[in-house]
Amino acid sequence: MVDAAIALADRGGLEAISMRRVGEQLEVEAMALYRHVSNKEELVDSMVERVAARFSVPRTDEGWKDDLRTSGIAAYAVLKEHPWASAPLASRARVGPERLRYIDAVLDRLREGGLSVQLAHYALHAYDGHVMGSTYRQARNEDEADAGAEVAALRAGELSAQYPRIAESMTEAVHDEDAEFELILELILDGFDWLARVGPSSS
Repeated sequence: MVDAAIALADRGGLEAISMRRVGEQLEVEAMALYRHVSNKEELVDSMVERVAARFSVPRTDEGWKDDLRTSGIAAYAVLKEHPWASAPLASRARVGPERLRYIDAVLDRLREGGLSVQLAHYALHAYDGHVMGSTYRQARNEDEADAGAEVAALRAGELSAQYPRIAESMTEAVHDEDAEFELILELILDGFDWLARVGPSSS
């Protein structure tokens, strides 16, 4: 049931999920699904947990930054496969055991890297927010109509006099989302590594 719901969401987003549609995928009546979940919200919680179960933080001899770099890139790849999942992972009130397991592992590596409890708290939010935010933004960018008439005009080469730096960025910058993700991830990890090394007064 969860796999069928994920397949529907992968094709049409969370708005494509209903108990009726999931039942159709499984060739059963929607009412039969209520033996397994109470409602759609519980089903979405299970879907989110299934995605979160694919996140991991390796423990290698390369150091905490390499471990978290590898983990961040892998989580980013998983969320690109399931672009609907970023928003509920970041915002749903219920946090399941798979999500908690991953968060605890990230915090563990940060603490092993010499970050104070407070710095590790900040670093988790920066790191996790970057992974979730990057994939959420990419999913939103797929629907260009949502950006409004002004952005559409900028994309068409208009309004450059009114918004010269945005127009410059749109036309001259290389828009490589994967490279951008990895660069910012590196900056986050390097920045917190530096803060951990300069001493407690900065943390």
